[in-house]
Amino acid sequence: MFDILPSRSGQILVCGHRGHVIDGHENSRPSLQRAAELGASLCEIDLRQTRDGRLLVFHDDILDNASTGTGLICQRDHADIARFRTRARNGLPIEGQPIELFEDMLAFSRELGLGLIVEIKDKFEGSAYLEQVISALGNAGMLDRVLISSFDYVVLRDIKHLEPRIRTMGINYHHLTDPAAAAGSASMDVMNTDYPQFSADLAKGLHAANIGVSHYVPPPQYFELRASYGVNYLQTLAGFLRAGLIDMLVCDDVAWTMDFVRANGLAVAKVDAIQ
Repeated sequence: MFDILPSRSGQILVCGHRGHVIDGHENSRPSLQRAAELGASLCEIDLRQTRDGRLLVFHDDILDNASTGTGLICQRDHADIARFRTRARNGLPIEGQPIELFEDMLAFSRELGLGLIVEIKDKFEGSAYLEQVISALGNAGMLDRVLISSFDYVVLRDIKHLEPRIRTMGINYHHLTDPAAAAGSASMDVMNTDYPQFSADLAKGLHAANIGVSHYVPPPQYFELRASYGVNYLQTLAGFLRAGLIDMLVCDDVAWTMDFVRANGLAVAKVDAIQ
């Protein structure tokens, strides 16, 4: 089981958001493989369920924006969707990849030595969906190598109730009055906060409650124009890293993030290296 508080030992987890996607297809085998080659600790993937109950690795509820298919995933069977291929959102002419089944991506990630963040995207009723996720993790031997994530904190509470060994990560886009209390209400192990809501006080409060601190950061190009106006968030981020306030950086560009982390004196934690 990997350490979710590596900042205490001068390390940090680097997570490829949907894999290394800056020049590839999100949620695909090549994006995960490239992230692993670059040295990522984990990759984040997204779950959707088909009409016939299969779990797919795909971000949107519709096929139209990131594949050669059309329509709602929940209204199509897996055999139908399997005919389609991924399509790059940024328009790069990259060869399309299969839309993968969850169990296949779990096995592939284990072969690569990658941990996973598995984001549950669908809305559902009852416990059958979560039980299916838990069963897939157990069958793949990945229970101790995965964080289950969601914007829906009830989902995180419920999956931990069903399987206490699972560790969870809440996704936060807001400036919360008491982040540690919000995390505690769902029994989450890690909280991710996106730019620009992240702050030192938020991180310190979570760490005081023994909750891991994750931070999603857009690609560096996002900050270039702002830096020319005198607002250099990457300099601020470097200060956060050196102060040990962040346990995991989630990013689209794994290569840049690895260089940034190392330039600030941190070692990248590996899932396989931590017992």
